[in-house]
Amino acid sequence: MVVGHAMAVAEAHREGGIEAGGQALADDVRLVALIRGGDQAAFEEVVRRAHPRVARIAGHFFRQADAIEEIVQEVFVKAFVALDSWEARVPLQHWLARIAVNACYDELRRRQRTNAVTGRPPATEPTGDPGVWEREEMRLWAAEVLARLPAAERLVLTLTVLEDLSVADVAELTGWSRVNVKVRAFRARRRLRRLLAAELGAVPDADEEVDHDAE
Repeated sequence: MVVGHAMAVAEAHREGGIEAGGQALADDVRLVALIRGGDQAAFEEVVRRAHPRVARIAGHFFRQADAIEEIVQEVFVKAFVALDSWEARVPLQHWLARIAVNACYDELRRRQRTNAVTGRPPATEPTGDPGVWEREEMRLWAAEVLARLPAAERLVLTLTVLEDLSVADVAELTGWSRVNVKVRAFRARRRLRRLLAAELGAVPDADEEVDHDAE
């Protein structure tokens, strides 16, 4: 499993991210106690609060709506089954985010093992604005190039760039060491530049051929 032992988070994340502070944690404890006592409405409240962030995380990795929804459902099913393993030292939404990251990573590896095509967005509606088509074509092209990265490298780029998480936050979510996160991020960016250069017919810089980091 990618996700390591639960640890407290140093700071809260933005826009519906991880709730911090004693009051929020106390509310988490209250909801979990109700769920353990069989209160279905309490679990529905947890789902309502966490759904936007879980769906956003999945949406960074997969484009098809049904693929995103499958990941979201898997996350909440796993959370319900494993609820007894949650510890009150960690905000509930952070715990759910780690489950989401782990589920996305597992799905990326599964798709790569079976050489399946990574989920793509549905076709856009016809429009008379050529700029819309150009932007959509560029978005699809970028997604296809990113999908060719190994699962771990795509994961670290998505979390550091699209989710705008720090190295420390990525280490918390994945269970990797901070040094490992930095090395994976460096290699992911280098591989992505090479892929983009190949697509554009450019020649990578000479220093791109040198691996500055050891395993």
